Amino acid sequence: MFLRFSLFLMFLLVSLEAKSEDGGLNYLNMMREKSGLIKLKTNKALHNAAASHAHYLIQHQRNGHYETKGTSAYTGSTPSQRVVQAGYPSTFVMENVSINTVGQKKSIDNLFSAIYHRLVFLNFDKDEIGLGVSSSKKKRQVKHAYVYNLGSSGIAELCSRPFTLTRGVYYMTEICKQSSKMVPQSLFEETKNNVRRKNSEIIVYPYAEQTDIWPAFYNESPDPLPGYAVSGFPLSVQFNPVYHTHVRLQSFRLFDENGQEIKETKILQYNNDPNHILTKLEFVLMPLKRLEFDTKYIAVFEGIANGTKVKKLWKFRTAKPEGKLYRVSRTKTTLAVKAGSSAILYMVPDSRKDILHSYRSRGGINASFLDQNTLKVTFPKRRSSGRVSLDFGKKKVFFDVQ
Repeated sequence: MFLRFSLFLMFLLVSLEAKSEDGGLNYLNMMREKSGLIKLKTNKALHNAAASHAHYLIQHQRNGHYETKGTSAYTGSTPSQRVVQAGYPSTFVMENVSINTVGQKKSIDNLFSAIYHRLVFLNFDKDEIGLGVSSSKKKRQVKHAYVYNLGSSGIAELCSRPFTLTRGVYYMTEICKQSSKMVPQSLFEETKNNVRRKNSEIIVYPYAEQTDIWPAFYNESPDPLPGYAVSGFPLSVQFNPVYHTHVRLQSFRLFDENGQEIKETKILQYNNDPNHILTKLEFVLMPLKRLEFDTKYIAVFEGIANGTKVKKLWKFRTAKPEGKLYRVSRTKTTLAVKAGSSAILYMVPDSRKDILHSYRSRGGINASFLDQNTLKVTFPKRRSSGRVSLDFGKKKVFFDVQ
């Protein structure tokens, strides 16, 4: 009887995990479709590789794309080694990893806010994916791990075919499970282009009329904006390589809903990307200050693509926090609040490195971080004549609970 119950419980947990991953894939595919890309289909080998790496990250309390040979749960040092170990025929894969978000949707949102990781999800030549999730109920530094492995079904199929070497034909190696296997370069390029043709000529992100964009960007490894601990949500424009070979940027600008240009920005492209990751067909606008909550923005990109003028103009809106929003910019602030109510406390950054690391509370306040400058605060259920406050070091906020 106990055995039967245990097996049922195990089946239930696996089913719930699968349901969560399906929800994550549906959400990611919605983001891709609204951006102008095809849906990704699931692949079992990619899924198994992603799941094993997520488990490894939890077990060893790690983050990132690499595993150490000889350690428990090791399935490969790199993403390409892990997918091959899981049975995927090709090493032509990309991987995204995030930790400690609560839920796969939030994980995907965070990766979209990080520009290099966003471009993995918005790749033009990938058409299948595996999603891996692992969590721990123990009090540990890494409690949740999410891994996404993206591949190309056409390239995987090429790696499963035999080829006879022919004089005058160029071949590629290091793209299949058997690293020495030679695949005709022309077939490799055409297979990628077959997928690219299914996607739009130009994609932008945030996509046109997108809402609920979180206004801040904090960190990414590698760092696209060295020297900044906090900045605004990045914008990107990508040109499909099957339709475009050369693009020259003329301008990339951002305006608020009143038509005022956001002047403090940095444009990243192939020739000035500090990490040399962007291609010649990818362009990024980084606002150097956080954007405002619940605000419509207008982006305008202008360039010359293959000798033809291109102009993209689109709008998006930042997130509106659930609850009354208080902006705090002074060293000492006093706010009148209702007993038992909740509010959003936005500590306006004083500089590009001004982020919150911790706080001290007094008077029964319950607070949780929404980001590193924003907290959701719940006040005591009874009026208080004593001091109710949050101390952030340089800044202090006092509450008059009524």
